[in-house]
Amino acid sequence: MLRSTFARKVIRLRSLRAGQRTIHGYDAPNGLPVLTDLPPTVEPTRPFPLYQRPPEPQTQYIPLTQETLDSLPSNARLSKELKVKLTKKAIEDLPELQEEDIKRFYKDLVLTGVEDAAGLEHGRLAMGGPEEEQRKLPFPAEERKDILRQMGERLLAPSYQQHQRINESAADGIDEGAGLSQIVGAGEDQGRRVPTHVRVLEALAELAIEDQGQGPSGTSKSPASQAIQHARMDIPLGVVSSREWKALFEEFIARKDARGAEALLDIMHLHGVPVDEERISSIMRTDAEAGRVDDVGRLLLELSESGIAITDSHKDCLILSLLRKTPSDPRAAINQLLSAEAAGQPYPQSSYHVAITHLTKPSPFLQPNAQTRAVAWDLFTQMRFAAHPTPSREMYNTMIRTCGEATQPQPERARDLWIEMTESEKIQPTRDEYTALIRALGSTKKDYLEAFDLLRQMLAKHHDATFLPFAEEDEGGSSSTSLPRFSAYVPSAETFTALLEGTKRAGDLNRARWILTESVKLARTGQMLGSKEWMKGVDEDLLSGVFMTYAAWKPVIGRHAVKLKEGIKNQPIGQHAATEGEEPPEIQEGEGVEQTVNSAEDEWLDIDVLEELVDPHSITSESQANRDSDQVQSADSQHESERTVVPISSADAIREADALFQRILHDVQYARSSALDYPQGPQDHAYLPFKNVHLTPRLINSYISVHLAHSPTLESAKQTYDDTWSAVAEISGGAVRPNGWTYLHVLEKCSMGNRGGISASDRAMSLAWGQESWESYQTWSENAKSVLDAIAEPSVRARQTWLAGLGERQIERVWRSIIRLHAVHGSVDASLSLLQEFATRYPSTDITRTYAPMPDMGFKVKMSTAATTPEVAVPPYLTFRDVDVLHARLVRTGGPENGWNAEGLTAVKTIIRGYEGRLKERRRWRMRGWQRGRDTRGVSQTANAGQLGNGQDNNGLSSNRAQTQTQQLLEQAGVFDEAEEVEEDERLWEEHLESQASHT
Repeated sequence: MLRSTFARKVIRLRSLRAGQRTIHGYDAPNGLPVLTDLPPTVEPTRPFPLYQRPPEPQTQYIPLTQETLDSLPSNARLSKELKVKLTKKAIEDLPELQEEDIKRFYKDLVLTGVEDAAGLEHGRLAMGGPEEEQRKLPFPAEERKDILRQMGERLLAPSYQQHQRINESAADGIDEGAGLSQIVGAGEDQGRRVPTHVRVLEALAELAIEDQGQGPSGTSKSPASQAIQHARMDIPLGVVSSREWKALFEEFIARKDARGAEALLDIMHLHGVPVDEERISSIMRTDAEAGRVDDVGRLLLELSESGIAITDSHKDCLILSLLRKTPSDPRAAINQLLSAEAAGQPYPQSSYHVAITHLTKPSPFLQPNAQTRAVAWDLFTQMRFAAHPTPSREMYNTMIRTCGEATQPQPERARDLWIEMTESEKIQPTRDEYTALIRALGSTKKDYLEAFDLLRQMLAKHHDATFLPFAEEDEGGSSSTSLPRFSAYVPSAETFTALLEGTKRAGDLNRARWILTESVKLARTGQMLGSKEWMKGVDEDLLSGVFMTYAAWKPVIGRHAVKLKEGIKNQPIGQHAATEGEEPPEIQEGEGVEQTVNSAEDEWLDIDVLEELVDPHSITSESQANRDSDQVQSADSQHESERTVVPISSADAIREADALFQRILHDVQYARSSALDYPQGPQDHAYLPFKNVHLTPRLINSYISVHLAHSPTLESAKQTYDDTWSAVAEISGGAVRPNGWTYLHVLEKCSMGNRGGISASDRAMSLAWGQESWESYQTWSENAKSVLDAIAEPSVRARQTWLAGLGERQIERVWRSIIRLHAVHGSVDASLSLLQEFATRYPSTDITRTYAPMPDMGFKVKMSTAATTPEVAVPPYLTFRDVDVLHARLVRTGGPENGWNAEGLTAVKTIIRGYEGRLKERRRWRMRGWQRGRDTRGVSQTANAGQLGNGQDNNGLSSNRAQTQTQQLLEQAGVFDEAEEVEEDERLWEEHLESQASHT
């Protein structure tokens, strides 16, 4: 018994010891797995125990040196290798394909992606079918005329040739926008002068099949119904092809003849041609642009009765017609939008965009001002509050562009809208949004450099958009593509013009020269590649900005800092060319240098202006000033010699501006002569970057302003002025002439001089040229006013008046200049008589007589108030600052014994005090929202004095409230007696005059 029990314990103990040896791997036949792929001659490695640390790996130390860093692969190389590995992993299970097939598939996949997030909702791709897009595009003018000529030959064969000759001879006498109703039904003699497309319409009307019903557009009373002769004829379909119908319809639309296009639709219906709804929308759009509200409303009613859905574009046409109606009044369109909001069926956001664009964008129909922009901001706020809380891309673009107005710059608000659009709403900006923000930032001198940062972002996106996969340089090979590519982020001429808004304010000439050169290069490339943004090349607005930058630029080296030799002291600075063997002028140390030439941060701006236009080595004597010896012998001397010589003096600026303007005249004249001699185009292959530039008065004035700012003498500036207008008159045939802005700049130059004033040698010339310009201005202004007064539409007249330079503020500047000119260089009596003439022509009573409060549009939420909105349409006036020189001369001509020329001083005091008093009175009315129905004392205690702007005051009280309520409101506002204010003004004015006299 005990022996068996003892035997079992011994067996257990031995089994336990054998198991422990197996766990630790000692002499175990079945230990941890070892490598089995070793060759037979190699003994298998014995596995180490679990508690023993594995041996340290043997690594070789590599020192971190420049050679080691250079030997490392670049990020682009690593990225490419990673792409290759991922591609191989992704296609390892795919069937075998050729490399070219894979590349072609990947390129097509990249280029046909969805354009943006908005495109995902509508399923719109970035690349559409070319045939479908081609069908939607209108015919070119030449092709359309050719189609109409073929139709005339076929449908009017017996008398077509004779009518064609008569029409061509009388084409000049036919109004381009003459409607069919003005032509059809005229006499036989007048009917022979009918254009071809109208005669074709008459022929098609005679061939139409009788239809007792109305046409698709419901125009039974249209001119077509009067021309159609209901002859019972069986005409087979296909008399006119769809291509010919389209050309004929587009001809009527191009001539703004909506009634003729509407009659054509009726005839097309009688010929069995289905009417496209898009053509009805085109007719409606033509009526809307002309302001024909009744016709637009009639077409909308007919569409609704026919069961055709009213689209958003139809509603936009209704709002546009209300805005373009004569006389122009945006309140009708805004009331329509607000009424729809109240009814719970708001108009689409595009209709709000039409109204806001009309109020903020300059057009032939309206000159925007502070009040129209304030109404636009209120409408934008109302839209977000009541109808559409999330603005669209187009709405953001318009509002950001509004922030770039030169008279009311708002770059901070533009930044807020940009952040909201890109970060909050996740809208990816396009070239238009970038251009709008660049213009807003360029409207101030301190923010324009940020606009260039946005340009760099655009160029980076352009690089990403034009990147083609597998187009990089191969290893040891050359680039596979060398032609440039355009994308949706390539800067346009408008983008560069927006950049120049900042350079001309800051006088940053280096960046302006860079913009000009890049514009010319882009124009050349765009014409080669057929880019629609650059087909016309550089325009006149961009060149005007360049010339304005030249005029605002301050020379690095002043004229006083240049030492001239004895033989050339009498010559104007900048006109001396250093002859061979002569030493260049020397610069006095420490004088005249205002900025560093070719600074390191602006190296990318050192470029050639139009390359072949200005030779960088043909610099003037003033530019060939000696540098310091340390700078010449520096390590960068060789690099400095290879750089382009940038302007450092006024003579350099004049030289470059002259070369640029002469090239503009050359290209324009050559293009016109080639068009006359060779209608098919220039016979040579010379590139003309400025052949499409229009010689406008603004462009000429910008160029002349460069000479007015930098010419060494006033005589040389006048010579350039006369030569320029003579050359322009010869090229344009007298069509381009000086306007009010031209005379304004000349008069300000003659009265104020340069930054340092007028030199003694230019005083006689300034008086003579100023008087000559003043006489020319008076003659021109009388003729221009007679033409402007003939314009019936007030908004159109205001726009043309501002363009001509006859606005209220421009008139002030002209009169101020001529008064100052006579006070400084001429007779004090002549200056005083001009001041009295100004007071007679523009009396101070007009300031209060023309007062009109801001209309109440009925918005529930507003962003603007009377205090934040500048006054508009204020008649011309003068303040004491404008006549301070005349006042000083009047004091100086007299003395204590003769009363300081008391008569003249009294006249100046009476005139200026009248203007300032009326301005204060008008300002009080505007701040309190009062209407203009009051007496000359301003605040009257009668019942009429309580009438407020547009029937309401700032608290919303109605104008028909009782007089007692109005008086209580005035008492609460703290209105005091006018007589006390007048006495206070008189006392302050007397103190001001006494202080001026004692100071003088």
